[in-house]
Amino acid sequence: MLASSIQKHKQRLFEADDVKLLKFSSIYGANAAGKSNLIKAMAFARNIITHGTAESPDTSFYKLDPKAKSLPSYFEFEICISGRLYSYGFEMIISEREITEEWLILLGPSKNEELFTRNSTTGRYTYDTTLLSRKEDAAHFEIYINDLKHVANKLFLQDIVTNKEAIYAENERLAILKQVYHWFEVLDISFPDSLVSGYSCFSTTSTDEILAAIRTFATGISHVEAKKVSKEKALEEVPSDFKKKIDKALVELVNQNKSVNPASGMRISCNGKLYLVGMNEKEPEFNEITFEHNKLKDVTFSMDEESDGTQRLFDMLTVLLCTKEPAVFVIDEIDRSLHPQMTVHFIKNFLALAKKKQIQLVVTTHESHLMDLSILRQDEIWFVEKNALGASLLIPFDRFKERFDKKIQKAYLDGRYGGVPLFDSFFFPQDFVDEDEDEQEELP
Repeated sequence: MLASSIQKHKQRLFEADDVKLLKFSSIYGANAAGKSNLIKAMAFARNIITHGTAESPDTSFYKLDPKAKSLPSYFEFEICISGRLYSYGFEMIISEREITEEWLILLGPSKNEELFTRNSTTGRYTYDTTLLSRKEDAAHFEIYINDLKHVANKLFLQDIVTNKEAIYAENERLAILKQVYHWFEVLDISFPDSLVSGYSCFSTTSTDEILAAIRTFATGISHVEAKKVSKEKALEEVPSDFKKKIDKALVELVNQNKSVNPASGMRISCNGKLYLVGMNEKEPEFNEITFEHNKLKDVTFSMDEESDGTQRLFDMLTVLLCTKEPAVFVIDEIDRSLHPQMTVHFIKNFLALAKKKQIQLVVTTHESHLMDLSILRQDEIWFVEKNALGASLLIPFDRFKERFDKKIQKAYLDGRYGGVPLFDSFFFPQDFVDEDEDEQEELP
C-alpha cells in the first residue's frame, strides 16, 4: 500500500511519517493463482492474534514443499496508528500450532525502535523500558514477558492486552499495545461465503442511510425496515457450532463498545434472514432487516428472497456506511454475483469517499472493466501469478511503466501483464466425432 511517485489522484493518498499510503488496491489473477490465499493468510494471522492458537487449523502450511510442514511461517503487518508506523509480526509452525517468534517495532525514518521481541525457542526477549513510567510496573512487565519466554501456544500481545489490564493505568505510552491489538480486532476481512461479517461501524438504527446507499445501485428496493427480535428467535434452528461463534462474537462486540465510539455493529446472516446487531446501552440488540420494492407497502422481502447480487451488495455496504476512522477493509472476490457496472460503480463510490475519509480497501477481482487508468492509479493494480514451484507471487502493475492514458483492459485480457489463464486446447470425450472437421481450428 505504499504509493509510488505517480501524480494522478493524489487527493486520495494518506500521509504518515513522511510516507504516502494508498487507500485502495485491486489484486487480479487467474483462478487458482493464489488471490484468495493471500486474503486467507491475512485472516489466519488476524485470528491467531485475536483468538490464539488453540482452534487454529494445523493444515494451512505450504504443502508443495515437503519441508514446509516443520518450518515456521512468517506473518508481518506494517500498520499506521495515530500517524506513526509500526511493524507487528510473528513466526509460527502451523502444523504444531507453535509460536516461535514475535515482535513489535516502531518504524522511524532513520532508526527503528524495538518495543518488544521474543523467541520462544531460545527464551530470549527484549522490551523498551521507556514504555513504563513506574518502577513497580516495570517489575510486573518483566515478570509477564519472562513468564512467556518459552510459551509457544500464545502471543505475548494478546496476553498482555486481554489479561493484564491494571498495568495500563499509570503507563500512557504502554497503550500502544492495546492500540495495535485493537487494529487487528477491527480489521474487516470478508469472503463471498462469510456467515458473520467482521466488526464494522455499520449503522443499525439509520435505515434511511442504508436505503440511500442501496438506491444508488438501482436494485429496485424502495424501503428498508428494521424489526427488533430476540437473540433466541434470530438464532433458532442454527447449528450449535455457529451459535458458539456468534456467542464469542457478541462478547467481543460488547468489549469493543467499551472503547469504540460510535458503537460498532455486526452483520449476521442465517436461515435466509439478515440481522444487524447493535448495542442497546450495554446489551447487544438484534434487528431483522427486510425490504420493500416498487413502493408496495406491507409487501416485504427477507434477504434470501433478494437476488444474489443484492445480497452480495449488502455485504459490501459495510464499507460505504462505515462511521469509524481510520478503518481497513479487505474483500475477496468483490465482483462475485455483481454486474460489471455495479462493481465499477461501487469502487468509484468508495474512491470518492476516500478523498475525505481515512478508509482503506483491498480487493481481489476478475473485473477487467475496473482496469481503467482514468479510475485507478497504476500503483493501485496488482497481479498474482504462480511460479514453477506453485507458490504465488505478487507483481505490481506499475512495473510495466504504462502511460496514464493507455487503454489497458484489452492488453490485460490478451495476457500482456500476466494474471490471466492461458488455454491451449479443448477437451472432447473419447467417442466425440466432429463431422465438420474442416471448420475446426486450433487455439493460439
